[in-house]
Amino acid sequence: MKKIYIFILAMFVFILTGCNSTKNMNSISLDELNQKMENKESFIVFFNNNNSSSLQTRLDEVLGEYQLTGYFVDTDKISMEDELKLQPKITYQNPSIVFIINGVDPSILTHITNEDTRKVEIIARLKDMNFINTKSE
Repeated sequence: MKKIYIFILAMFVFILTGCNSTKNMNSISLDELNQKMENKESFIVFFNNNNSSSLQTRLDEVLGEYQLTGYFVDTDKISMEDELKLQPKITYQNPSIVFIINGVDPSILTHITNEDTRKVEIIARLKDMNFINTKSE
């Protein structure tokens, strides 16, 4: 019986903290995303249809290690109308790490979409996309 209580408590703690534990990613609305793109900013955005993803966890860890900030878009909250407006600018799948450079998504080929992508691969892509300065290492 004691194990059941511990399990229930552990699940409760996971639900409260684990699902939204993105210390280095900020939730962003589509309006804010569009504004950043119109301002020709460069940034990292993670698209997913829920808040629990091992890819998201690894991205958050990498962002913390390199003192970077990313943005999270909950695709469950995107209406079909907004989805259609976004598609010409960004075509994503769930989950996706998308790199916006000077307000533009350079190519779907730069996205990281594999849930099993390792941290070293995320770091390599961040270096390729110039979010991590390789000269300082």
